[in-house]
Amino acid sequence: MDLGETLASGRILLLDGAMGTELDKHGLQGQSDVNQKHPGKVIAIHDAYLKAGAQAITTNTFLLNRLTHAAVRDKPDLDFLNRVGVALAREVAGKDHFVLGGMGPTGRVFDMDPLMNDGAVRAAYMAQAQVLAEEATDGLIIETMTSLREALLALDACREVTDKPVIVSMSYYTMNKGIRTLNGDRLSQCAQQLEDGGADSVGTNCSKFLMYQMAWVVMAMKTAVERVPIIAQPNAGQPHGEASTYDMIPEQFADGVELCIDAGATVVGGCCGAGPECIREVNERIKHL
Repeated sequence: MDLGETLASGRILLLDGAMGTELDKHGLQGQSDVNQKHPGKVIAIHDAYLKAGAQAITTNTFLLNRLTHAAVRDKPDLDFLNRVGVALAREVAGKDHFVLGGMGPTGRVFDMDPLMNDGAVRAAYMAQAQVLAEEATDGLIIETMTSLREALLALDACREVTDKPVIVSMSYYTMNKGIRTLNGDRLSQCAQQLEDGGADSVGTNCSKFLMYQMAWVVMAMKTAVERVPIIAQPNAGQPHGEASTYDMIPEQFADGVELCIDAGATVVGGCCGAGPECIREVNERIKHL
């Protein structure tokens, strides 16, 4: 199987759902050393998504960039943990499913944090991308980005070290004066610059919108790009209470993903709160599309 060919084919590619909120059920969300200390939990989550019908799973490496707060706090061996993250995913995926090397945002803000400058950010992403690309990944996914500047630096770092496919997914927070990220970047600006920067797929995940609004985002993204496929990974509703629980039932989640597919998304999956049951329901819908 070739991920690049699959992305370009126009066929629907079903990704997995959330890793963080699934780990949170075991009290492990936000911990940088989960791959080392609790590999069985990570494997079980990957396996549940594959059994639900996911064609691709994302490594548990979202936090393993040296500028994230977790990495700065815990000072883990990031190269080792990234490599283990890929190994755990590949162990479950075998040769019949894709493995995406997951990369998340630093969680820091340019011009407000002394660690955030273009050189340091690009170097941090390059270090992670180098390791993920060297291991048995089929491609990389940069997701939950709220800053176009940071996303472009991450993409440039990936393109520097690998020719594997790179997916970039932004999080959008407002439709005031156009669809924008938390940082104020316009959707059209993000989509076009990421496509021009060499992304093999662009789109959205973890955005603060209702399901039908996510479909609007996909439609806007579809008109903004010329060549690349669109990815959509919505949350299972909005978080509730101090524990930030998600209560959308799988059928409702699948309804929303189907709207995103109708709007033009061909790479779909789930984000916060969307567990294996949600992915299973989406898989059943896809069979009939």
